[in-house]
Amino acid sequence: MRACAIAVLFCAVCAAQTPVIVISIDTLRADHLSAYAYRRIATPNIDAFAQGGTLFTGVETQIPLTLPSHTTLFTSTYPFESGIEENGEIVPSSAVTLASILKASGYQTAAFIGSNMLDRRYGLDRGFDEYDAPFGGAASANPYSSRVRRDGALVLRGAAAWLASHKDQPVFLFVHLFDLHTPYRLKPRQGSNEPETEGYDAQLAYVDQLMGRFRQTLEATGWWRKALVILLADHGESLGDHGEMSHGYFIYESTLHVPLIVHWPESVPHPARSSTPAGLIDVAPTILDALHIAAPASFHGVSLLKDPGEIYSESVFARDSFHWAALRSLRKGDWKYIDAPRPELYDLAKDPREQTNVIRANPAQAAALRSDLQRFLARHARGPEPARDTSAQTRAELGSLGYISGSAGARGTGPDPKDRLAEFQTFDKGLDALYSERFDAAIRLFRQVLAMDKDNLQARGTLGDAFERAGKPEDAVREWSAALAADPKYAAAAQALGEHYLAAHDWEKARKYLAEALAAAPGDATIRALMAVAERNLAKP
Repeated sequence: MRACAIAVLFCAVCAAQTPVIVISIDTLRADHLSAYAYRRIATPNIDAFAQGGTLFTGVETQIPLTLPSHTTLFTSTYPFESGIEENGEIVPSSAVTLASILKASGYQTAAFIGSNMLDRRYGLDRGFDEYDAPFGGAASANPYSSRVRRDGALVLRGAAAWLASHKDQPVFLFVHLFDLHTPYRLKPRQGSNEPETEGYDAQLAYVDQLMGRFRQTLEATGWWRKALVILLADHGESLGDHGEMSHGYFIYESTLHVPLIVHWPESVPHPARSSTPAGLIDVAPTILDALHIAAPASFHGVSLLKDPGEIYSESVFARDSFHWAALRSLRKGDWKYIDAPRPELYDLAKDPREQTNVIRANPAQAAALRSDLQRFLARHARGPEPARDTSAQTRAELGSLGYISGSAGARGTGPDPKDRLAEFQTFDKGLDALYSERFDAAIRLFRQVLAMDKDNLQARGTLGDAFERAGKPEDAVREWSAALAADPKYAAAAQALGEHYLAAHDWEKARKYLAEALAAAPGDATIRALMAVAERNLAKP
């Protein structure tokens, strides 16, 4: 179904009083839904959102990380434009969000959040009258603590109660479920050959049940008949595809291809299916188009009634964390080009799992897409360096979910992430051991990484963290000092040393290292706050 056919349905959608409900199921890859032809489990309740709606089969995220992807979703800007390319960064206060636009148009707005990855401290609460994200306090070792995540049943219960209290009002409701993110609560069969996939599918079956009950609630209370309901994911999950177990490292379809199901208000004509390639950046403009509300100039996505033409995606995780190369892709039709030190080209119609790089057989196609990507990047300005939350609490929360907090120092063009996969996999196992409090295993694994590459500053700095948490502060100081000597701009190592000496009440050394951290990261509010503690104590008589 081409874009011109989709345009017909928007003409009949109610104007700006139509209720809007957006449901994001974090880490849901499209090809694990039975509506997208998955056969190992059935997902009848999620599939049912397409009844009276449109199933979009060609939608991709612009970046496979939770906070950056949701920022793109709600600001309709590319990650490099907003500056939000990693978890833990803070959305600029100047950002115009879908919630703020709908609030200005008379909507009551609320969000119910499943994980602290979208906690209000990161700035996506802008425009919401109510932002239900009950996270905070000291990080817990329990990954199911409400300080880190909460069960989707609790999220949906709060959302349903809010809808009940706003009956017959124009509402914009955002619901975020985090149940599909590792670590999984439901376990695979003992001895399974595919434990990650089985655990993932078990969690998905649970989420499907939740969505069935929520849809029944919407039907029973009248919202289903009159609302524009959009179900999507922020990114997928690799589950071993291309050697990646989770998401954020590569930009293959297992993490980029996401479901998008739009249920239209009753009596609105609609196509049952659309294969038009599009991005999550196009969702907010589509909602505004359906409501006949003008999109702001800052929105760079294109309403789905038009053909976006080209789909851009990226991952800069390997660059920011390890000094390796960033990955950027451009898709036009069925052709997808990945720009990397060893570039890749795929024909997604013939090879949807991207098993065969056909760049040598199609040099002209690759060259054309490479030029198109360069022109695309030249058309869009890069945003300012974002502020980050680098507090010990946030680092622990990110780490408990498998994420790294902070940059590994100065950026540059480095090796292809494909060539460093074994190194990354070992580091990832070490991170899991560290935040599972298996400190000896973490120390051993980080040392293995350093044996592969003695210049891996992220591994050396995190080895210092492992020593500190294992009660070996002298070893921790040695590793942090070595990382800082290798790169004086490695703010994370300088900050770690500053925090170490703050805890030891050595205010002079703390100030010295925190000054170095601030020189490398002048916009970091956490480091400034730590510096204030050191200076306040030094000023005491």
